[in-house]
Amino acid sequence: MIIAIDGPAGSGKSTIAREVAKKLGLRYLDTGAMYRTVTLLAMERGLVPDRVAEAGALAAEAEFRLVERPDDLTRVFVGEREVTDEIRGRSVSQNVSAVSADPGVRGVLTRKQREQAAMGDVVLEGRDMGTVVVPGADVKVFLTASVEERARRRRLQLEAQGAPQPLEQLVAEITARDAHDSSREVAPLRRADDAVEIDTTSMSIDEVVEAVRALAEGKRARKWPFSRMIRSPLDTWLYRVAYTIIPPLCRLLFRMRVTGAENLPTGGPVVVACNHRSNLDPFFLGSAAPRMIHFMAKSELWSFGPLGRVLGRLGTFPVKRGEADRQAVKQALAYLGAGAVVGLFPEGRRQRELPLGEIRPGVSLFSLREGVVTVPAVIRGTDRIVRNHLLFLPRVHVIFGPPLEVPLDEAPRSERAAVTTQRLIEALQGLLTAHPEA
Repeated sequence: MIIAIDGPAGSGKSTIAREVAKKLGLRYLDTGAMYRTVTLLAMERGLVPDRVAEAGALAAEAEFRLVERPDDLTRVFVGEREVTDEIRGRSVSQNVSAVSADPGVRGVLTRKQREQAAMGDVVLEGRDMGTVVVPGADVKVFLTASVEERARRRRLQLEAQGAPQPLEQLVAEITARDAHDSSREVAPLRRADDAVEIDTTSMSIDEVVEAVRALAEGKRARKWPFSRMIRSPLDTWLYRVAYTIIPPLCRLLFRMRVTGAENLPTGGPVVVACNHRSNLDPFFLGSAAPRMIHFMAKSELWSFGPLGRVLGRLGTFPVKRGEADRQAVKQALAYLGAGAVVGLFPEGRRQRELPLGEIRPGVSLFSLREGVVTVPAVIRGTDRIVRNHLLFLPRVHVIFGPPLEVPLDEAPRSERAAVTTQRLIEALQGLLTAHPEA
């Protein structure tokens, strides 16, 4: 379950998101605290207001740690330093819109937020959760309230912090911030087309929480009971349909067996590197994995327009074989940056004769990326499904091995890539030896 709550300043996003998460037993991610933290760091470095474009580097290097507290604001740390109170100060509030509008800052924090969302069971709140960060969220809510009511809430918050402000001044500041957030070029504040708008002006906290909880429970009740797929922000409806239908057929017709599925992380960016024996391999590998896999497939499949459109809606993307395809690499890195699973067949083409063909070293480009987990996998039996233009029903076995150990950063990148490629080869050969043909 992924719940995205958006809305302008003072609409109650943080409070409602935290209470909904407690009610439903989900995690709560305070994305606003992340932007406020970058703003604080940028102000301390003297980047605000004239050098905000340099704040993206700060966001990339900052080691955020958010610690949830049941009845209070999330505790926020940068490394070992706690900044919980500092980021809620007036000066940060006045500058956070300008910093959060910077494309570099938004790009870095959007990626970090998607990594968290990819783990599932989370409530996110902000200004572009439902439109940009997790457009595939199960539930999208847009909270709003009158400017006067939001200013009143903000005044109460400041009074509790011992820094009261005149109501008229807060009204002016919130009005200006609304205008800035709604008109910025990057990820402007707006309600997603499929979001439910809730005006909280005259509602109590409990009433709003109950309204969001009811939406979430209704969505849960409509989830398909036959699918065991772990949801992620980049899921497509067609992939979910396919995942409901194809895995049971694989188990029924081909007695598909899956070994080592626990080796595939349930969240975060993952590369699955698998041997390649048949054009049907993606169907079995995708059916065996608990998460959606974005497969890199030969570009020739896109020469037939309708097939290319279907593949795109299944999350598959093309690669031109035999050349350095920068667009394919860029697309794969984008999926990994969003915390998704990318499926690669590093032999480059199907192998009919050899147990394992030559492994292309390009897979190490992705394995060396920070935070990416590489899981080796092998498939047995798919090369015997179609023989001499006849269809057979052999047993199929999909095996996921333990994640690769990637060399540390101290070594030169070229050496690390070579070592990673060799470890992948050894892992695939070991899985093939340990799991012979049925």
